[in-house]
Amino acid sequence: MPSSESADRTRTDVLLLFPPQTEARFFPYLSLPYLTGHLRRRGRRVHQADLNIALLHEVLCRPALLDEAVRAQGAGGDGSAVSDWYRGAVADVFAAHLGELRAHVLRKEPAGELGPDRAVRLATLALELLVRDSFLVRTWEDLGRLDEAVRRAADRPPAGSGVPVGSLHRLLSGLLGRHRPRVVGLSVAFFSQLAPALLIAGWVKRLAPDTLVCLGGQQVMLRHDDLARLPGVRETVHALCPTAGEQPLERWLDALDGTVPLAAVPGMTWLPRAGAGPRTSPAVTLRFRDLGPPDFTGLPFRSYLNDALELAIVSCVGCYWGRCAFCSYGNRALPQGGYQQGTATQIADAVEAVVRATGTRFVSVADENTNLRLILRAMREVRERGVRVRFGVRARLESALTEPELCHELAAVGCAMVSVGYEGTSQRLLDRMERGVRAADYQLILDNLDAAGITVRFTVMGQVLDETPDEFEASLRFLVANERRIGIDALELMVAEPGSRLAGDPEGYGLTLDTSDRLAGNPELSYLSGRVGHPLAVRGGPTRTEALDRLVRIFDTVRPGRTKAPAQARPAADGRRPPAAAALRPHTWIRTVPAHADDPTPDRVTVADLVRERFYALPRTDVDQRPDGLLTARTDRGRRLLARLADAGAGIPDPAPLSNSAPPARSSS
Repeated sequence: MPSSESADRTRTDVLLLFPPQTEARFFPYLSLPYLTGHLRRRGRRVHQADLNIALLHEVLCRPALLDEAVRAQGAGGDGSAVSDWYRGAVADVFAAHLGELRAHVLRKEPAGELGPDRAVRLATLALELLVRDSFLVRTWEDLGRLDEAVRRAADRPPAGSGVPVGSLHRLLSGLLGRHRPRVVGLSVAFFSQLAPALLIAGWVKRLAPDTLVCLGGQQVMLRHDDLARLPGVRETVHALCPTAGEQPLERWLDALDGTVPLAAVPGMTWLPRAGAGPRTSPAVTLRFRDLGPPDFTGLPFRSYLNDALELAIVSCVGCYWGRCAFCSYGNRALPQGGYQQGTATQIADAVEAVVRATGTRFVSVADENTNLRLILRAMREVRERGVRVRFGVRARLESALTEPELCHELAAVGCAMVSVGYEGTSQRLLDRMERGVRAADYQLILDNLDAAGITVRFTVMGQVLDETPDEFEASLRFLVANERRIGIDALELMVAEPGSRLAGDPEGYGLTLDTSDRLAGNPELSYLSGRVGHPLAVRGGPTRTEALDRLVRIFDTVRPGRTKAPAQARPAADGRRPPAAAALRPHTWIRTVPAHADDPTPDRVTVADLVRERFYALPRTDVDQRPDGLLTARTDRGRRLLARLADAGAGIPDPAPLSNSAPPARSSS
């Protein structure tokens, strides 16, 4: 507990930061709310800030930043004419719809003409355009180069590193000035956050030299030893926390108050800045069942990139299965005591607390793998307390879901979505990876979940060990056969992360690993490379290029029916398509590519859907465009093309008189 005699009551005890840059913008990442809740219940003054979402809010509140960033990108002179035009057009559309974006993203009010899905997409595009080509979105070949680049960036004026880096520095300076924290804790969940987190640590050293810095999160758990050796880390960070951070931070603050010795603080590796060489403190004794609910106070939880307010809880630490060879997170749960599961009442308390405090109507259970029967008991208890909330879980396609009764019971207590991993239908490979599932059950499981009204979303893995061409084709056929009842969230190649069984026994899985400092991820498929591990090759299996081609085939072939799609005109009740359109009035986010940026051949009109990131080329023999932007058909084929554009949500059919359009021409089709 805090000591009133030794603590400076004018200072915040801990400033918890979630650094950029990651796609985790749908709801607050849970590391901060759980740490905040625990420390506040212990009487500590805590402020939490999600700098990842704060950059988006910066550009929404200060739109001139986007114009400045786009100008700087164009000044580089390394882009094509069409890419330069495209960036400027996106910024223009963003400015034109700024009021709708602020209303929906910041306050979850109606999004006007854009609609909620387009508003979220356009805000995302604006953020990605802001950070484009900056230090915040660099990918790295090894940790040594990352560390060197961070130290150089920390030494130069922030504004000299571009608009987003300058904005991040301004946000950090404001937080340090307002809260004067004794400790800054940085939660580094994703590899893409590591360089920005270390840059922030370097800035803290300059801006608030008496403030202590701790790094924790998934990346510290995976790369603890390597990080402890980096010169930049040793110069700017006082402690690494490779375990759950609630008890380590609580006891560290007690030590700073003088109520316990520093040697009694558990779960920390102290670095030279803490006054000694790297040394590890005692083990953590606090268990997950001792924790209360997350506390989102101080986070802009209504202003994340989602169609509606959505928040999350966890029901466990680790994975109750834990054996999947590629899962570094689950594999850490294999030793005795590694997996910690909450009670049904504890989980119900967390759900009720979050719903009553925030008003959310959807809760994600953000476990790596949820115990479905446990969550069923918890959600029954939630309903008995009078709380009605829909929820989603992450799970395997495990045998429990072959029971129709379980699927219907989950739906009855609010389960709306199950997210699962898909590594194909080869039982040989599933057994080799110890997935603990039967491919023969998959169809029944999908039938059961579909009958219960529960959406299923897949994350599809490629380069699954020595998968044969025939095994891949069978896995692809399963996806195609079920495309209307699934969504696909991601496609990714298998990665040998540190701490996984793949990395611990590559020979046993037929792999050859490069265990030097080189890093390998999924830059072609995942945001900022996604998961990052050791470069690998599969003996007797597909090369990386071949495996990537297979995933591209899945992308090109499978048409998921549960993914969000633009609003489109539907067939009439009799099944016929809508009539051809004589003219089309493009929406404001549809822009015509100017001649200087398009292909030199002047025989087409090219329009771009800047929100959906799609281009449509319309032959001028069939379609013309008036000075006011109206697209008009010159032929029967042109009318059909405009009708298809209307179906794609690109505009509204306009009953323009023929006299206002170009003279008709004979169709060549």
